[in-house]
Amino acid sequence: MSGSTPEEVDWSRLDKRKFVLVGAGIFSGLTTCLFPLTVIKTRQMAVEGAPAGFQGAAQVARQIIATDGVRGLYRGFGTVVIGVIPARGVYLTTLEATKSWSLDTAAQLAPSEAGQAGLSNLFAGAVASLVTQSVIVPIDVVSQRLMVAGSTGPAASISGRGEATLTSAAVLPRMNGVRMARHVIATEGVLGLYRGFGMSVATFVPSSGIWWGSYGAFQKLVWQQVDRWRGASPKRVPHGSGEVMAVQTISALLAGLSSATLTNGLDVVKTRLQVAERVAGDAAPTFRSVAAQLVREEGLRGFARGLLPRIANTALWGTCMVTAYEFLKRICALPDPIDR
Repeated sequence: MSGSTPEEVDWSRLDKRKFVLVGAGIFSGLTTCLFPLTVIKTRQMAVEGAPAGFQGAAQVARQIIATDGVRGLYRGFGTVVIGVIPARGVYLTTLEATKSWSLDTAAQLAPSEAGQAGLSNLFAGAVASLVTQSVIVPIDVVSQRLMVAGSTGPAASISGRGEATLTSAAVLPRMNGVRMARHVIATEGVLGLYRGFGMSVATFVPSSGIWWGSYGAFQKLVWQQVDRWRGASPKRVPHGSGEVMAVQTISALLAGLSSATLTNGLDVVKTRLQVAERVAGDAAPTFRSVAAQLVREEGLRGFARGLLPRIANTALWGTCMVTAYEFLKRICALPDPIDR
C-alpha cells in the first residue's frame, strides 16, 4: 500500500470487547436520531395509496403526526433498539474480521488501491449482513408491522396468487413489540417472524456489500484526488482530522446514493412481504407474486416507492455511521507494540 491514505485500524489492533460494547451504544444513538425516516419510508412502501416522492414523504409525515403525534414517528422503536444491540455487535465483529482476512485475496484480484479496498469492503459488508439476518429479520417483521399499524391507508394482504385483498392496518389493536410478535406467531407460527427472510437476504446482503464496497473504493479515489490538489507527498504533509472527516463524508454520501438507488426495488417487495396480513386459505406470498401485483397496480415506478426517504436515510445514516465508526475504531485501537 502507498502512503496516500491515512492508516486504517485493522481487526488485529482493536480492543474487541470495547469495540462491541461502545459500538452498540453509539449506533443505538444514531438509530434514535434517524428512526423517523425509516417509519416514513416503510409507510410509503407498504401502504396502498400512500403518496410517493418527496412531497409524498412530507405528506406521510404530516399524516402520522396528525394521527399519533410525534410519537407516531417512533412506532416500533423499542423493538428495533432492543434488537440493534446484539445485531450491531454481530455485524461489526463480522465486518472487521472479514475485511481483515480478505485483504490479501483482494490484492491478488485488483491491481489498484481503490479496487482492492472496494473488493475487500464489498465482501466484508455482504458477509456481515448475511450473518446478521437471522437476528434482524424477526425485528424487521415486528417493527414494520408496528410502523404500519394505525396508518390512514390500507395495508396489503397479499395472496399467493398475487391478488390484493386489502385490510386496514388500523384494525389491529394498539400493540407493543411483544404483543405484535405473539400475534404473528398465533396467526402464522414461528416462521411468520421470518416472513421475507429470503428477500431480506436478497436485499440487504447486496445493499450492505454495495455500500461498503462503494465506500472503500470512493474513499481511495477521493484521497487520490485530494493528494493531486495538494501537490505534496502525504508522507511529508500528514492529513488533518478535518480533511479526513471531509473525505469520509463525501465517500459515505456517494456510497449511500449508490446503494439506496440500486436496491430500492428489492426493499419495496421485501417490505410488502413482511407487513402483509396472510389471507386465510391462500398460499404464502412470494417475491414473484408481490412484484407482479406491484407492476399491475403502479407499473415499474412502483419499485421507486420510498426512494427519496430511503436515499436520505441511507445517506444520513451512512455519513453519521461511518464518522462514528471510524471514531470508534480509533478509540478502541490497541497501542502499537513499539509504544507499549
